[in-house]
Amino acid sequence: MTEPTVTAAEEEQDFSYGKIWWIGFGFLGVMLAFTLYNAFVPLMYAEFLDRRTYIGLLMGTDNLIGLLLIPVVGAWSDRVTSPLGRRLPFVVVAVPIAALSFAGIPFAAMALWSLIVIEIVFTIAMHSYRGPVITLMPDHVPPERRSTGNGIINLMGGIGVLVAFGGLSRLYDIDPRIPFGIGAVVLAVTGLVVFLTADRHPPYVEDAPQGQARPLGDTVAGIRELLRRPNRGQFYILAAMLTYFIGHAGLDAMFPLYGVNVLGLTPGDAAFILTAFAGSFLVFALFAGMLGTRFGKIPTMLAGLSILPLLFLAAAPVRSVPVIVGLLAVGGMAWGLVNVQAMPLIADLGGRNRIGFFVGLYYLFTMVGQMIGPTFFGIAMDLFGDGAMFYGGATAFIAGFLLLRRGQTLLPADPVELARRERKLPSE
Repeated sequence: MTEPTVTAAEEEQDFSYGKIWWIGFGFLGVMLAFTLYNAFVPLMYAEFLDRRTYIGLLMGTDNLIGLLLIPVVGAWSDRVTSPLGRRLPFVVVAVPIAALSFAGIPFAAMALWSLIVIEIVFTIAMHSYRGPVITLMPDHVPPERRSTGNGIINLMGGIGVLVAFGGLSRLYDIDPRIPFGIGAVVLAVTGLVVFLTADRHPPYVEDAPQGQARPLGDTVAGIRELLRRPNRGQFYILAAMLTYFIGHAGLDAMFPLYGVNVLGLTPGDAAFILTAFAGSFLVFALFAGMLGTRFGKIPTMLAGLSILPLLFLAAAPVRSVPVIVGLLAVGGMAWGLVNVQAMPLIADLGGRNRIGFFVGLYYLFTMVGQMIGPTFFGIAMDLFGDGAMFYGGATAFIAGFLLLRRGQTLLPADPVELARRERKLPSE
């Protein structure tokens, strides 16, 4: 008996951009909460600790927990079989814990030990549902449209950042409990929106049972498989993402120092200039996703990785603040060409039954890049002067370009074409 073929017309009926906007509320809540957390929890630690090193180490527990937890949760979610599907059980369990612990942070700041405990509870809860919430997008979207879908997700996350910085952060001086309380309500509401709007059994993820869930064992086995020769293309693509995130994270961390020491700005003005990069990325994210849908994910990423080193090299000798702002604004758009396509590309590599695992790997590799970036840039600036920041960034983006191009050549077939074959979609 011949299996039915999914036609393009049927795919159009199954796919809804409106649903992706609603699912994007989950990422809005994640970004809003983490923005407030990163901005104000260090100030709370400073009430007990004088050394910035200790504060940084405590804040680093967030990345460490994410590194350990996100890939395991991703692999686990691929194996879950429940009436709520694969991802929503994590949302149902973790969102209430995240919201309650987030609201409790200002109250826990009465003592160092209680602040540390509540921070750990909050970060475990957030990283337990962050991956599954993001994975809901590729679960609902055909591979050839995931770039546009991720553009929507990034736009919603950017709105969360803007609300946190532009609105809630101003309430902190009135009473720290206010922004954290409102943030907790936003977390709960956005989790509820995702729960009510997401399909229990989305069309682009395998719905059949995948065997007994072994979260840690599946993760280790999956990473071992990634290192085998037939999968080297996938590994090179992930390595490219790690590498270019070194450049992005280094810029975020070190530009304020460059702005003060080289451009003669105040610390506040130097940090504010980075909004040119972040703002243009936010505005351009949806359009970048459309470009990825039109021209393909990897070609669009390679275009962005070609532009970014040129901008960094052009910025190195510049001492004019308006010109730097303009270059950063163009850089934010180029970053959109790269970053908006990245997670959908990794989801494509996971096929229908390993999307959660590969999205977990995406976060694992990019978070390692974010951890390495500031150290790499700091060493370069210590050895060669503050101007080395731009040269170091250019080097990271060039290396990312080369690794991504190498990964593209080693893939057995285009990820979207592989997904079409899995769904028995005819080539168009």
